Amino acid sequence: MESINFVGALTLGIMGAGHCMAMCGGIISTLSMVTGADESAGRRHLFLYQFGRIFSYSLIGAIAGSLGFLLDKATTLPFLQVFSGTLLIAMALYISRVWMVLSSLERIGKILWNRISPLSKKLLPVKNNKQALLLGALWGWLPCGLVYTSLAYAITLSDSVQSSLFMLAFGLGTLPATLVLGEANKKLKKQLNSPVARYLLAVLFFSWGCFTLYSALFTQVGHHH
Repeated sequence: MESINFVGALTLGIMGAGHCMAMCGGIISTLSMVTGADESAGRRHLFLYQFGRIFSYSLIGAIAGSLGFLLDKATTLPFLQVFSGTLLIAMALYISRVWMVLSSLERIGKILWNRISPLSKKLLPVKNNKQALLLGALWGWLPCGLVYTSLAYAITLSDSVQSSLFMLAFGLGTLPATLVLGEANKKLKKQLNSPVARYLLAVLFFSWGCFTLYSALFTQVGHHH
């Protein structure tokens, strides 16, 4: 099951990168500024930037897993799994643009981001390795429905290590798209945000959500009876 979760998270990261790029377009454009220095320094800054971002995802995942463990011990009912399954289905509707239900969740996240974003502005333009690493670490907290949905599923794993690995895999999945710059970035963004790509991702989320709900409501409830 752990390997299925890891592959699933990686797939969601890869396929959901179009959504990431659409949301984080402004921050991705700063990568051009990061690589504006000499070529070797630019590559190093870019690597540290991405490392910081994925480290934040892993850290948030570990916190989510610990929270899930505590909630799991507090009740025998599968509240977490039901919540996660519902959120996965909501994400499917959001990505397909059938119902922009998660917009409110992203708006709540922006309250936290409004506190963090002034710190990121102080790190621009990136001139050294430390700035690149810190900027990436802050970017990991950017409000994003895709990240929140992945995080909700990570909570249901109820294990800090497994949840952290899940978010690590998700972060690695977003790497290919977020490493591409310039004209190639525009082309990839257009392809990943095409209706076909969006509906494919929506079907993946919807299926995963239904499976999670089925497991929670029938498998686990059956065990309790």
